[in-house]
Amino acid sequence: MLVTVEDFNGDDSWSITAEFLSTPPSPILQLWADTHFQLNGDGSPITITDYHPSYDTTLGPAVIENNGTDRVEFTGNANGFFGTPDPSNPLFVASFDYAGDLNVLDLELIGQNPALFDFPPFGDVRLYTGPLGQTELTFQIVVVPAPATLILAALATAVSRRRRP
Repeated sequence: MLVTVEDFNGDDSWSITAEFLSTPPSPILQLWADTHFQLNGDGSPITITDYHPSYDTTLGPAVIENNGTDRVEFTGNANGFFGTPDPSNPLFVASFDYAGDLNVLDLELIGQNPALFDFPPFGDVRLYTGPLGQTELTFQIVVVPAPATLILAALATAVSRRRRP
């Protein structure tokens, strides 16, 4: 599973999405269930502003701890029987505001992070990262800056490589 943390507009508003890279085409249901992760920054505040409604279930609402500090923890329980899973890929997980240093921004998975796929004719397939570090699902986390930031980085690299006479 590819987890992407992306700044689309360059306005310090970020989005977290999960993309299931090895599922068969057109699953009828897929979600990153029982999500538990922590966002760490450079001392600048991090505020979770929205999350997928699947994380509010009859089992209880999602829990956001230390919102507005430089270390925010999110726990959501998206039980496939109680939630409202989203069949899209990539799947929106959460959004947050962060104006700090991009090089310090970190998303850390904590405890169990199962994923659920349901597609015909095979039925229910559950893959997860367990609470003791055992893994059946490989998570890759990528931080993508805003397009303007990428252009500035490319220009800075080009200028730094210019030879002096």
